[in-house]
Amino acid sequence: MDEKLAFQMRQITKYLGRLKEVAKTPKEKFLSNSLLQSATERYLQLCIESCINVGNRLISMLQIDLQLDAPRTYADVFQELERHQITQGLEPAMLEMTKFRNRLVHIYWDISPEFIYDILQTNLKDIDRFLGQVAQYISKNKH
Repeated sequence: MDEKLAFQMRQITKYLGRLKEVAKTPKEKFLSNSLLQSATERYLQLCIESCINVGNRLISMLQIDLQLDAPRTYADVFQELERHQITQGLEPAMLEMTKFRNRLVHIYWDISPEFIYDILQTNLKDIDRFLGQVAQYISKNKH
């Protein structure tokens, strides 16, 4: 496997593992711990950024064989992955993650701890699915 791709996938696995540990925290304890909230926000950002990096790397590898334009936005990355059937059925979830990443980076003051906790409880499975589908694509296509 391409080393840059492998590195980013290891990063996602590492960040996702940490987020899953935090997800076991009772809600009241999470909401009363601002340090844990901040760390969680950062790991979510890093995890999403790594998913974007994986997508960009896969697209750049496709560009060797196909005439593709580079994605202009982070959302374009996930749309291209779906278009080339690297992922299937994940585009809506990954687009929401991209929007959330932008909120984390640009309007971080407007994200409630309750919202972060809800993401931990309901959306980590989307990152698992992303990893699984990318790994399956890689194994079939020998990247």
